[in-house]
Amino acid sequence: MKPLLILSAVLYAAGFITVVFYHILKKSGLSAFSAWCLYAGVASHAAAVVLRTYLSGHLPIASVDETLLFYSCVTAALSAIVVLRYGERFTELVTMPVAIFTMFVSLFIMSEPRKLPLILRTYWFEVHVLTSFAAYSLFTLAFSGAVLYLIFAGGMGGAVENPGDFQDIAGRGMLWGFLFFSASMFAGAVWAYLAWGMYWMWEPKILWSFIVWFWYAGAIHFFYVRQWKAKGLSAAAIIGFVIVAFTYLGVGLLMKSSHSF
Repeated sequence: MKPLLILSAVLYAAGFITVVFYHILKKSGLSAFSAWCLYAGVASHAAAVVLRTYLSGHLPIASVDETLLFYSCVTAALSAIVVLRYGERFTELVTMPVAIFTMFVSLFIMSEPRKLPLILRTYWFEVHVLTSFAAYSLFTLAFSGAVLYLIFAGGMGGAVENPGDFQDIAGRGMLWGFLFFSASMFAGAVWAYLAWGMYWMWEPKILWSFIVWFWYAGAIHFFYVRQWKAKGLSAAAIIGFVIVAFTYLGVGLLMKSSHSF
């Protein structure tokens, strides 16, 4: 599996460096080459996820190294979808460094594949974690759109035709991420009932997950209902990403809970 991840890292790095030079030199050949590097990297990365699933007998979602492997793959895949579907070549300048970094961390701390504990052997657990990390990846895309909007609308507007497009990316990323995260919260409640006989527990990870849910619920409300855009939306997406990062790593590593790594 590690050779597949190393190959993905090489392809991602080549694609990222090439797209940077594309923005500098404005040559379409560089754009096409970087896109194919990204697609090939995602294919290799996905193959590593499938192989890990085969070796462990379950989806790679049970430990910090496995969740980072899955998160980085989904984040890179979202970047590829944006390129393939919309031809947008700026958001990957933010999302791909995040994907590459988390994939490298996963690679260096990778443990041997092992079976799931009995308490985790339910489809509700897998749905809970899969939808959760799909949401995290979408929140990362929203973070990318927010950062780029602040950059281009704050003094570099001439570099792109319509900086407002990045607001749409941030808004759509938050909306879809919120929907996936809501599904994760529902599946997690069902799994908690099956595992511990209760839908809710007063513990840090669950409390911070609700903070994430309420934060993005509020941001989406102001974006779609109150038409709250511009810097306010970008600030909400950026702060939300920080809350998500702390909920995943800070709570999981620093606080004692049923979700501790």
